[in-house]
Amino acid sequence: MDKELLDILVCPRTKKKLVLATDDIINILNKKINSGKCHDISGEPVKDTVKEGLFQPEDKTFYLIRDGIPLLIYDNGIKID
Repeated sequence: MDKELLDILVCPRTKKKLVLATDDIINILNKKINSGKCHDISGEPVKDTVKEGLFQPEDKTFYLIRDGIPLLIYDNGIKID
């Protein structure tokens, strides 16, 4: 992801800075997805494993990046416990 873009992206809910998700966060999320117990904030099941995303550490919300485009819709975010 472009550094300049990353510098200006914020969580749509908290307006706090987002960071690239680490491999650890992505692994945790993919385990949850593979177990069938992963839902986005709106309650929809998440079925596809992820390769990259953005993370808001204080709120513990993960946002997908698909085809290089961050999907910053709060209801589509995923809480990481």
